[in-house]
Order: sequence, then structure tokens, then C-alpha cells
Amino acid sequence: MNIIHIISDTFRRDNLEMYGGKGYCPALNAFAEKCVVFDKAYVCSYPTVPIRGDLVTGEVGICRRGWEPLQRNVPVITNSLSKAGVISMMIADTPHHLNNGFFYNRGFTGWKWIRGQESDLLETHPFNYDTDLVRRYRQHTRPHPENLPAGIYNHLKNSDSRFNEGDTFVAQTIQAACNWLEKNYKHENFYLMVDTFDPHEPWDVPDWYIRRFDPEDYDGPEPIYPTYGHNKMDERTTQRLNSLYRAEASLVDNWIGQLLRKIDYMGLMENTMILFMADHGFLLGEHGLIAKNLGMYEEIVHIPLLIYHPEAKPRHTDALASIIDIPATIIDAFGAERGNNVEGISLLPIVMNETDTCRDYAITHGAWGGGWSPDGGSPHGSVTDGTWSLLLENQGAPKELYHLPSDPQQLNNRFESDTVEARRLYQAFLDFLPQHGGPDAMVQQFQSRWEL
Repeated sequence: MNIIHIISDTFRRDNLEMYGGKGYCPALNAFAEKCVVFDKAYVCSYPTVPIRGDLVTGEVGICRRGWEPLQRNVPVITNSLSKAGVISMMIADTPHHLNNGFFYNRGFTGWKWIRGQESDLLETHPFNYDTDLVRRYRQHTRPHPENLPAGIYNHLKNSDSRFNEGDTFVAQTIQAACNWLEKNYKHENFYLMVDTFDPHEPWDVPDWYIRRFDPEDYDGPEPIYPTYGHNKMDERTTQRLNSLYRAEASLVDNWIGQLLRKIDYMGLMENTMILFMADHGFLLGEHGLIAKNLGMYEEIVHIPLLIYHPEAKPRHTDALASIIDIPATIIDAFGAERGNNVEGISLLPIVMNETDTCRDYAITHGAWGGGWSPDGGSPHGSVTDGTWSLLLENQGAPKELYHLPSDPQQLNNRFESDTVEARRLYQAFLDFLPQHGGPDAMVQQFQSRWEL
């Protein structure tokens, strides 16, 4: 058995038809018809770097790590894979878990970093930041309007030499994965992680992708790297932002489709399990927000998860799953030894239709301690049982509760009328913390936020 694990950063589930169909993603829509589709899959640790920590260690990072380098004494699942004779390879253009000595590639047999995304310090040549187009980028940029933060400043210079679509970062990443497969497909067992940062902002896709979603000529602000927070853009600019995001997601779909076709033509569908997932989503104006860190709504924490197995019957499952369950699934599929650090629940029995249950609650929370977090070290979270969703504030008691079957867009706050459900979910969160390495200070702080 081989495993190919595809991660797309910030890929909202409603890009896909079976999850809402607001995007144009024919390749992944077709692939989903061959997969076990998880309708209730959620983020665990948060955001980008802590999520990668969950994936490479199998250990819940919420209570243990922040946005920081991976310590060398933390076990990684690739060590167990190596002992089982599995060749492992990471190919990524997501920069944050690889640069500045973060070392989340530790344990892989090989790895390749496609350089240049967002604030990556790569190119140094002179670049004209005073053009009409760049001025249009400035009007809505994070963290402050009218600035060119590193995420755009470096990105524009790094992508300046593009000649065609094949030079985009996602295309380079996928092509590197295809090249690796050509040289390595004969290994008896291999694990290939393909981690693309797109459709994370900045959104700078070829024009023909944008015109599918915004066919009219447009000369207004280009919010390719929008300010996180309350949406201060007018309706037309918000529409443009949505078009830019959906266009980038469509670009990602096209190139993932190239990889899937390569896998098929190489005959690997017969002995390869393929996972496609997002690490998290992004608010595109819903709840009045342009953000991913000011409230853990469904658009952020509820992710797409598709698992293809050559011996599994395609279907949808309501099993409640978490990102932390992916490492356990990979180890289980290879029959490798599971270390004590692997805390998730294997999804393989669900994939093989032996059960349709997994966990009672899915917990999402920004990293509590250690290193940087995107909202100043006091992050938000959520708890769901698949029916009810309780949002956790960055300070104080929770105040938002939603009933997802009747209110999937989370517009009707039921906190006051259904406090019993809210208390049940919060207690599940409090129980989760010490079970997964939460220090006493962390547990006590959350207990004091809301006396049950």
C-alpha cells in the first residue's frame, strides 16, 4: 500500500459541489465520486503551523505548541513509517513550517520546499511597487490598509518571473510531486505528502480564472491580501474578494487534477490510498468578517476530507472526524507501530465500511502557549458534536451556540435558549484538555472563564 496525502491551505469545503458548490472544481468533484467523503471533518490545533504539527506528530498540539519550531525531542510519525519500511517524502510550498528552522519536515526520508510563497525571503532584485496595479493592492491589505506587508511585498517580487500558469506555486508543487512519482513509484511502500499553500492569500491567479467568477471588466481595489477583521469593504469589493478566492481555489483544483491524472496513468490507483484535505477555511464576508481567527465559524473549522482506498466503496459518512485522526489513519494503513504520541482515532475502519462512528466531539482551538499566534496569544476555538456548535471566545465565557442541522450558516444564536447544550459542550472541552497534555494553568484558566 502507498499513501498520497494532499493538503490545500485555506481550501473551503464549499468550493466542492457536495459541500455547497460555490466554486468551480471539476477535478476534485470527480475524484470525490471515487472516495469516502467525510461530511463532518474538523480542524484540531490551529492555525497553519500547529496544524502541521498535528499531522506530522499525531499529537494534539493545542496544549503543547504554538507557532514555533518543532522540538527535536517530539516523536514524528515518519520515524514509525521508516521502521515499517516506508519511504516518505514531503513536497511543499507552504513556507511557515519549513523556514526559520521550524523543521516540521523532520523524519521524512526526503523533502523538497518550493520557495517563494507569501513572505518567504527569496528574491532580491529591484521591483517597482508604485505601479497602478500595486496601488490597487494597497487599498485593502493586512494588517493595515495602504501598506505593503511582507506577505505581499515579498510575494510580488518572488512571483515576478512567472511566464505562464505552470510557474505558479501550486503548479510547481504538483509538477514536483509528479516528477517524484516517476522516479519512486516502484518503492514497495511510500508515503507522499503534497502540501500546497494555495488558495491561501495573496490571490494572484491568471485572469481567465477570475473571469469565470467576475466576468465584467474591473478597475477597483484588488483585495488580494485583505485585512483580517470586520469587513469594511463595499459590496462590489467584497464580491471581487470572493471572486479572487474562488479563482485561486479553481487553480488549485486544476493542478491537483493533474496529479490525480498522473496517479491514474501510472497505475497507482490500484495500490494507493489518496487523502485530500484542507487545513482550515476562511471567512469571505460571512458574519461581517474577513478573517480566519476572530471566531471559529463553520467556514473556518469544517473542512473537506476525501479518502480514496482501492478496496473501499465510495460513499458519504457522517462520522465525526478531526485532523488529529489523519496520522493514526496513515499508521494504521501501513501497519506501522503506533507510538504513544499518536492520539487520534484511525479512520480506516470507517473507510472500509466497518463502522460509521468515530468521536463524540471535535475540538478546535488556537495554540494556547508557546510562540506566536495570530490573535495575540489568546486564540478562539469551537466544540462540536456534529449537531451543536459552541464557539469559544479569546477571553471570557462562550456566548455563541448554533444548531447546525437547522442553521448551517450559524445565523441564529441559541446560547440563551439552549444553555444546557452549551454547558455540555464546554465540559467536553474541559475534559479534552488534560487528556491531551493541557497543563494545569491552562485547564484552570478555562474553568475560571465559565463556572459550570
